[in-house]
Amino acid sequence: MIPSPRTSHSRLAFLLQKLTSCATPLLITALTVLLPQMAAAGAWTLGKGHVWSKITYMSLSTNEQYDNDGNVGEIPARYKSQQVYFDVYYGLNDRIDIGVKIPYISNEFVDVSPEHPFYGAADKKDSGIGDIRGVAKINLVNSADLVGTLKLEFKAPMGEYREVPEALSITGGQWDFDVVAQLGRSFWPVPVYGNVDLGYRLRGEYADSNPSDAGGVDRTYTPGAEFVFNAEAGYSPMDKLLVALKYESIIGAEYDTINNPPAGSQVETLNQSVSYLAPTVLVGLHPNVSLEAQARMTVNGNRYFAGPTYGVGLSFTAALIEQLVRQGTP
Repeated sequence: MIPSPRTSHSRLAFLLQKLTSCATPLLITALTVLLPQMAAAGAWTLGKGHVWSKITYMSLSTNEQYDNDGNVGEIPARYKSQQVYFDVYYGLNDRIDIGVKIPYISNEFVDVSPEHPFYGAADKKDSGIGDIRGVAKINLVNSADLVGTLKLEFKAPMGEYREVPEALSITGGQWDFDVVAQLGRSFWPVPVYGNVDLGYRLRGEYADSNPSDAGGVDRTYTPGAEFVFNAEAGYSPMDKLLVALKYESIIGAEYDTINNPPAGSQVETLNQSVSYLAPTVLVGLHPNVSLEAQARMTVNGNRYFAGPTYGVGLSFTAALIEQLVRQGTP
């Protein structure tokens, strides 16, 4: 069901008691079953001692990309990316969560035609652990109508950035730091919720570890900062079912491809942007387990691959501290 200002796990029993007199058993059941997903959604935070985890598989297969002007064109190859993400969040108290996201990524070019610049490349695939993200969510507003949270996030590089072909690289090779304001609203007793994220991403410098590969030219550069905007609305039409529509957008600032170019050389200026529309379906399998399916479709972009990314995820939640206390009590 839809999160209200009282739907943290530590207050679930109180909420169900209040709803018993005015809600149908159908709505009560939906609330308890869909809570695993909604507890970590947007501005809402977990209760003290609660753990929320999720494993997600995502797959992209495309031969289209957005060029520098935002036009979609075909490339003489097919790009495939398969990703598995493991997320885990822990509620330090009713207002502060900490979390980590660990990805495993496999990128490759297949069906490469002679027209493709990497046709003769010996290695057209890269795979391994991608950049790891750490998250802290701090709930600042928890009124009857609105939930407001500050999310702080960093991305730590787990390897060297692969420049050619760059689309294969499973790491950005540099640090990112995000500051995101999150606002959430429940329209209970109507089974609808909304959430908006507005953030700024400061991107760290990529340091060229081996300038000799480019004839002694130091290719160190700093990617442009990014503005992040996400909007989400969800509705629970029936027991154990939630449908949502998500809009995700990243707008990158312009940046020079080389920080310190050789004297007299021209430096290319680039920027990247992309937006997605993602219809999502969530099914409650158990009071602690939810299954999610999503189609993430590109709407527009700049220097990004175009086409749908399909994903499926399984989320789980538990009151870790309460369970440990109960297990240790005679």
